Amino acid sequence: MERKVGIDDIAAYVPKIYVDAEDMAKARGIDPSKITKGLGIEKLSIPDAHEDAATMAAMAALEIMEKNELQPKDLDFVHVATESGPDAAKPISCYVQGMLEQVYGSGSFDHVGAPETKFACVGATYAMIDRLAYIASGWSKSRCSIVVGTDIAKYELNSSGEPTQGAAAVALLLREDPRLMVYEPEFTGFGTVDDRDFFRPIERTTAVVNGQYSVGCYLRDMRIAADAYKRNMVNHGVLKSLKDSMVEKAGLISFHSPFPKMVQYAFATFLIHDWRNLPRWEKIAKEIGPEPSREGLADVEFYVSEGYKEFRKRFAMTKEFTHEYQEKVADSLTAPSLIGNSYTASVWLGVASHFETRNGDLEAKRLGIGSYGSGSSAIVCSFIVQPEYREVAKKIGLMEQLGQRQKIPMNLYEDLHEERLGLRESVVPPKNEFALDCIGKESNDCGYRYYKYMR
Repeated sequence: MERKVGIDDIAAYVPKIYVDAEDMAKARGIDPSKITKGLGIEKLSIPDAHEDAATMAAMAALEIMEKNELQPKDLDFVHVATESGPDAAKPISCYVQGMLEQVYGSGSFDHVGAPETKFACVGATYAMIDRLAYIASGWSKSRCSIVVGTDIAKYELNSSGEPTQGAAAVALLLREDPRLMVYEPEFTGFGTVDDRDFFRPIERTTAVVNGQYSVGCYLRDMRIAADAYKRNMVNHGVLKSLKDSMVEKAGLISFHSPFPKMVQYAFATFLIHDWRNLPRWEKIAKEIGPEPSREGLADVEFYVSEGYKEFRKRFAMTKEFTHEYQEKVADSLTAPSLIGNSYTASVWLGVASHFETRNGDLEAKRLGIGSYGSGSSAIVCSFIVQPEYREVAKKIGLMEQLGQRQKIPMNLYEDLHEERLGLRESVVPPKNEFALDCIGKESNDCGYRYYKYMR
């Protein structure tokens, strides 16, 4: 008998301080609407002096354990995905294991598997698929596993990427017969191309990014993954042919959000590709004109061409697009607009946003995931929302966290960004949370990170 596996619960951790997007715009001498409307970002989540990707991951994992009354014996894996790892060899997951043992007892997690997955922003989705496959295989010794996506998006001061910065961690509780949503592995599609749209060499603390080129890679890889997903739907009889719409089979969709406006670009491109052979497209084409020619252009070149961007803009203004976007996507951007980019956590913050802000009955709806990571790869997959989802959704608590944060001025943000504050100079001193306590300086521990649970 095939096992039903999926996500039983979601927990998030967001730093307690943020920068207002308008403050950043004014400090950089740009029109605030270019960030708030052009990018769709209102606030940027900023890690405090005592925080890093490991402390955020540990906090998200602790939250999901406490609210589900889990003990270490209930877990097979604590699997972390990140592109903000502080160590080139030791995984964040092992640091997280050690932090959790400060709460649950020394040696209490020594039985768990603790791998780390790296593939830019798509890493947590790859980790989730790995862990769900393990559970579905029947190999699990315990009833649950945890996957955590944790990242700090950091760009150079005064750079074009600076207004998209953010930080957060999301923990996914995975198990058989989940309460929140069941995974549909048979449809999952992948798209991978060796590219250089975004990368962070080991010696750098900030990323190297080619913004427009990265947008094109995102759209190209997502189309490849979507085509694979659609073929799988046809092969399993959910769609009659490749000319049918797969978007119509989804009730909710969450995309990776480097900035919320990118999600609108992605969904518009998704629909153009998905609807091109449908009867409705003839009416839309009469309204907005024909799609530009691709002749002589590679996929990325086409997607970033002025002709295509103008065509997509016209499509995004149609009532057909607006209805689909508001119905299936818009609610997923509530949290990302208040956090900024959080890399591996981003698409799952979108899922949490859907469940926390969505009105109406979601039971039995298909929730589609469009996950992207630079370098580059996309995954299109889906879940079915379960009858018990309401009990889980009302305890996610992400919106409550976002409402309790403290705004900081630009000069303090810049001090944190440039690491001019010591570990004991936090804006909000850590209490009942994990903190980076010190970094080794001796020959045998130079650079090693020591963490402490601050009560």
